[in-house]
Formats: sequence, C-alpha cells, structure tokens
Amino acid sequence: MRKISLLAIMACGFLYAGPLNFESGSIKAHTEVFGDSSIDPTAKKAVSRLWMEEAATTLRGTIEVSMADLISDNKKRDTNMQETLESDTFPKASFEIKDVIAKGGNNYLLKGTMNLHGVTKPMSFEGSIGQEGSKVRIKASSIMRMSDFGIKPPKMVFLTVRDQVDLSVDVVLKR
Repeated sequence: MRKISLLAIMACGFLYAGPLNFESGSIKAHTEVFGDSSIDPTAKKAVSRLWMEEAATTLRGTIEVSMADLISDNKKRDTNMQETLESDTFPKASFEIKDVIAKGGNNYLLKGTMNLHGVTKPMSFEGSIGQEGSKVRIKASSIMRMSDFGIKPPKMVFLTVRDQVDLSVDVVLKR
C-alpha cells in the first residue's frame, strides 16, 4: 500500500514539474528624457528555457528577448535605441533565474543574472508568480542602469536619456 501511495505522489509531482514555454505577455523597458516620459520599448515575444515543479520556489532557467523585438511608439527612437544597444553585435538579452525566495502569498524575489550588451551582472526581480492549471503567470519588476552594462545613455541635442531603466515583466508560460 505504501508503494502505491508513494508512486501516486511521485506521479502527481511529475505532472506539475516540467518546462514552461512562453505563451504571451510583455517585457517592458521604461526610461525617460526631459519632456518625454513615454519611452517604453516593449517586447511581446520571448524564448523561455524555464523549468518549475509544483512550488514557485523551484523556478529555474533562462528567459531571453531579442533586442529587435523591443519596439516603442516611435520608429526613429527605435532605430536610435537599436544603435545604442548595438543590437547587431549583441542581439539578445537574457535573465537566468538561480533562486526564488518566497515573500508571502504569491510574492517572490527572483534572484539571478542579467546578460545584456555582453555583460553579465547579478540582478533581482520582485513580483508575483501565480499558477492556474497548466499556466504560470509571472509579474515582476526591477531597476537597472544602462551604464552598468556598458551602454552609454544616448543624447539628443542637449538632452540625455536617463541612465535608469525600469523593467517590468508580465508573461504567461504554459507547461
């Protein structure tokens, strides 16, 4: 009887464990320049190499975004952004989740490393991880500085784009 119970528990665990594939959502990088606070390039696609068992604290792996997929409401700005990011040389950015710390309820701290512009640095995102059926939704945010990744904030005439970038992630992943 114990063997059957143990097998049933293991089988249920395997149903919840597995890869998480990007289904929908967005990854936004907000910054500003004096007089224009709407610099919000957004990627609506990502490549997920994430894995999670039943508990959100087991989430591990990498999520990757193509720099070409970052698009704002201004084509000229996007062209300048691609030049600043040197997206021909550094076409992708990725975040590797190495540890997830429960903060109560559905709130978590996702600790890992960001690889951007050929530079890898420790970084954390704070937010929520929710599960419903075969879907997992991650809503999290963080702050970074372009200069920390060897990116010089662009200048437009006498104005310089703010070095700080507010990152927000709202993605749905499917098992």
